[in-house]
Amino acid sequence: MADSPVDYLWDLPQYLRDTLSRLPEDHTIALSNTRGPSVPDIKKLTDRRKRYAYLLLSRHRLTQRLAECPGPCPDLILQRAEVYEALGYSELALADAYVSYTLCLVALDGPEVSDLEPVYSDGESWPASDGTQSESELSPVALGHKYRSLVLMCRSAIILGAQTQAKLWIDEVLAVKRLIRRLNGEEPREPLRDIEEVVGDFSKYSTVYEDESKFHKCVKILRRDDKPTLFGWCQRLIYPWNEYEPDRMSKESLKEINDKLHELAPDLEVEISTLPTLTPSGHGSTQRISVGEVKTIVSSTANCSSQLGLFAKMQLAPGTTILKERSVLTAIRPHGEALCDACAADMEGIDREDRRYCTGCNIPFCSEDCHAAAIDRYHRPNDEDYQTDEGYPPAEAPFCPGTSGTDDVHTLGRAESSTTPEWDLYFLLLSRTMQMAETQKLHPLDLFETKYLWGDFSPTPEVMDLPIKSGPKSLPYSVRHHVELPLQWFEILMHSRERCRPYSAHWLKNYDWWIVQTLFAKFRGVADAQQSTWTGKPEVAAVHPLWCLANHSCNPNVTWKPLGVRNLTVVRERVWERPGSPPSTTWEGIRAGEEIWNHYTDVRETDYRERRARLQGVLGGDCRCERCTCESKQS
Repeated sequence: MADSPVDYLWDLPQYLRDTLSRLPEDHTIALSNTRGPSVPDIKKLTDRRKRYAYLLLSRHRLTQRLAECPGPCPDLILQRAEVYEALGYSELALADAYVSYTLCLVALDGPEVSDLEPVYSDGESWPASDGTQSESELSPVALGHKYRSLVLMCRSAIILGAQTQAKLWIDEVLAVKRLIRRLNGEEPREPLRDIEEVVGDFSKYSTVYEDESKFHKCVKILRRDDKPTLFGWCQRLIYPWNEYEPDRMSKESLKEINDKLHELAPDLEVEISTLPTLTPSGHGSTQRISVGEVKTIVSSTANCSSQLGLFAKMQLAPGTTILKERSVLTAIRPHGEALCDACAADMEGIDREDRRYCTGCNIPFCSEDCHAAAIDRYHRPNDEDYQTDEGYPPAEAPFCPGTSGTDDVHTLGRAESSTTPEWDLYFLLLSRTMQMAETQKLHPLDLFETKYLWGDFSPTPEVMDLPIKSGPKSLPYSVRHHVELPLQWFEILMHSRERCRPYSAHWLKNYDWWIVQTLFAKFRGVADAQQSTWTGKPEVAAVHPLWCLANHSCNPNVTWKPLGVRNLTVVRERVWERPGSPPSTTWEGIRAGEEIWNHYTDVRETDYRERRARLQGVLGGDCRCERCTCESKQS
């Protein structure tokens, strides 16, 4: 009896099976290699669609191998960074390359750099010693790896527009190149020749998209820019392997959301709403193609997309509060006793008999409801004041240091002297999400607070209709907040829960860099911030998953106040009337069946350009509400 043919697709996730099945070629050789195809081999392929499919396969295999490693493996991490770069995901390439670089620093400078310990895929210490090398000598393997990591980090930072960081790393690239030459016994040479050699390595950038011209343009901008930018921009997208993003328009999704909504707002209903598409085009809209490349696109027709929205089930009179929602997905800086740790309510206005405190570390809560929600969802108390041998909280209560334990997780992103308070708040929202996921034993994208948030994502590429250019960059990006701080956060947490070590199987499944990026995209579209009455700086941010379902308009029919429990109240009068409208009649409120229109900026601002500029990072494009569209046409 003849042997049955081996089905190499059976163990692949559905998205990969679908992608490879759409291509007519035989993939047996590529699939039979458990290591996956290498990037150099993939780049030799002439069919761009096949390159894309094989890069996805390589990314999957490398992630599998990383999950099997007993520690973080610099070789595999840098290989995956190269795959991400070839796929056009510079934000993910930079994150992996940064970790690879950090592991090199551990090997070269010692364990005080990081608590991560680099290993080979078999678990042996990385890099291996040949026995003749003294402890004070630099490892040529680690130095070469550091150089390659830095080159990839620089390229990614340039593409993302994080110019200040790119310039710092370029200086380090040159220093490492000269050190390698000196250790190899080569004579010093003109600095220009070193620069030319480094430029040659930089120029090896290529992706499945025709983006090489973008890269060279970004390099030119960086060279001539006297004031490099600290922050950049990256794509908002649903990565091909993201199988957690729900069909928000399905009956099942609408039922789950409405069941939650009706508990808090029985007069409202979540339905499908048709809205103008903000990205990539619109009437007089701006599109950020790449760093330094912003186009104004004029279109006489408005493209539309389906989104969720809140609708009135009955007449809602002016001044009526129609929704009250408490959320624990909050961010507070600096951390102290002035605000409720759960909902961020001002503790000064709370009666003493209503206040509650964690029985382990004494952090404050404004009510028994918030105290119970914290225990259940993100902050198990360390009642017995246990600590690990290193002074970290125990695995059972990893976010409660007790009376004297290490509280490092809670200090990250909360420096009072910070010059980036708004960015800090987005990181702190990420931190709270990870606490909730670990406490509830759920994937961060499966939490109700994040599951149905919409990040204004660009379409996921399809292998048979692969676009020529990569998607627009509309998500604000920071190396510190998107990479450095999250890495430090998990380096601390792994002392309480070893499974949370970066690049462990648990971490790769629940907290990998693409998940961090997806959460930032979701938060940018819905989180609201509150300024400190003392410093004027952003102090609190929160995500209210039901409240934020009300879509934005610069002529809203509801308003809200930044309180611990978020509400929506029908406005008593509209802020704008369309020119040429009949003489204003008394505002009677929201009629049954009408959509609820919220506001994410100060709608008292009369210049539509100012409003649009403030909303760019939130909406991912120019606001195209009725008011902005009308005012832009009249200008």
